Amino acid sequence: MFLFRFITFVLIFILVSCTSNNSNQKYKSNNNSFYGGIYKIGDPYLIDNKIYYPREKKDYDEIGVASWYGRKFHGRPTANGEIFNMYKVSAAHKTLPLPSQVKVTNLDNNKSLIMRVNDRGPFAKDRIIDLSMKAAELLGFKEKGTQRVRVQYFAMANIYDKYGNVISKKKYINQSNINKYSNKNETYSLAIGSFTDIKNVNKLKQSLKSFTKLNIEKKEINNNRFYKLSIGPYYRKEYVSKLQETISFIGIKDTKILKNEN
Repeated sequence: MFLFRFITFVLIFILVSCTSNNSNQKYKSNNNSFYGGIYKIGDPYLIDNKIYYPREKKDYDEIGVASWYGRKFHGRPTANGEIFNMYKVSAAHKTLPLPSQVKVTNLDNNKSLIMRVNDRGPFAKDRIIDLSMKAAELLGFKEKGTQRVRVQYFAMANIYDKYGNVISKKKYINQSNINKYSNKNETYSLAIGSFTDIKNVNKLKQSLKSFTKLNIEKKEINNNRFYKLSIGPYYRKEYVSKLQETISFIGIKDTKILKNEN
């Protein structure tokens, strides 16, 4: 009798352990789709000789052509650091904050989906949003390829850790990206130049107002006042190089990438 109870106890313990482990794995896999990302509006950027200006626009409401993307980008990082999964519902937009939520309505069949925007694009002519393959399938235009839709801003989206726990925007810090992208003791800035005429400074300030880390440092040497303009710091030199290209396209030349030692 004692042996029977002992064997029964062992079997129950094994079953409970297996169930617990399976549930844990299922929980992780169900909640890992969009982990690893960051909150990001971003700086202006240059694509095919056109500058795009990311910004928060809660009244965004636009009608235009949607397309979809899939296997070529499946498993690659999105613009905010998440991993694109063509079998999940998500989208790419040129300027909305990342991640955010939009309501997309197929204007032919009136089907609607609220989906996560975590990537940048599309950059093909006349297209306003790029959906994952799954989203296009659910909205009924996967086979067609493109579709006239209405896109409406819905809300900011959460970011998650790998266990599916929400990371609040208040607690979120960029420190997590230092280790991901670069030596945490190195940062890079883009030096715009030094100026003595405040009118020139104000003119440049107006041209560069959309860049999130514009710095104006005022100095005075021998009763001469001058202003140093720079953008940064950033943790990736490649990102600063892209900023330099964008700013050059605006018409501001002779900028320099500087390495900062922290």
